[in-house]
Amino acid sequence: MARIRELWRYPVASVGGESVDEIMVGAKGVDGDREYMLVDLVSGEIAAPEKLARWRPALELVAFHRDGGVLAGPAWSANFSDPALDDRLSTHFGFPCGIRRLGAVIEIGSGPVMIQSRYDVSPLHIVSSAAIEELQTSVPGAILDVRRFRPNIVVDDVFRDDEVAGRPFTAGVLKGTMTEATKRCGMTMIPQIGLPEDPEILRTIVRKRARCFGVYATVSEAATISVGDKFCFVDPD
Repeated sequence: MARIRELWRYPVASVGGESVDEIMVGAKGVDGDREYMLVDLVSGEIAAPEKLARWRPALELVAFHRDGGVLAGPAWSANFSDPALDDRLSTHFGFPCGIRRLGAVIEIGSGPVMIQSRYDVSPLHIVSSAAIEELQTSVPGAILDVRRFRPNIVVDDVFRDDEVAGRPFTAGVLKGTMTEATKRCGMTMIPQIGLPEDPEILRTIVRKRARCFGVYATVSEAATISVGDKFCFVDPD
């Protein structure tokens, strides 16, 4: 019987997330996941570290859901509500920036801009630890830390990403459906805390897995799940 090996939440999109023992998952995804965006306070641009070099220092940051939200930098930490956080982030990146909650409105030179997510593909992202181990055999010199793939759930089941679309599953008492394989971007190869830049990881995923690694999923019944809970595919009614 397969089980949940790891659970992850990313309170701020595009920065490091937290490994947790338990999470609440609903129709919109993990509670507290990607509720904040990192944003350029002059242009209104949302951070895209996988595309733009100036945003790459985002992966030197880690966000936590506790205490109303905490963001940790290389030598500091601050609550999301700390008035000094914008200054800390602006110093870190070298240009005016901050974090803002989804739906918030900021004023820039051209007028008000609402903060929106760059992606709205799926509420849940699942990766198989067996798939990571398989990929490791193709890039033996790479450090394939799960953080490169930014999943919400890591399971120790064995399945092919391109063969499970449409399949219902249970994870503990959570019920959901796999929707589509996850197309990968440069986030898999860029450096982050303890991980070097490694373009060969993305090249190998493109060459051997048609650019896909992991699976998106939807949730039909909200539930709290924990590391160690059973994971299995179920036959549709």
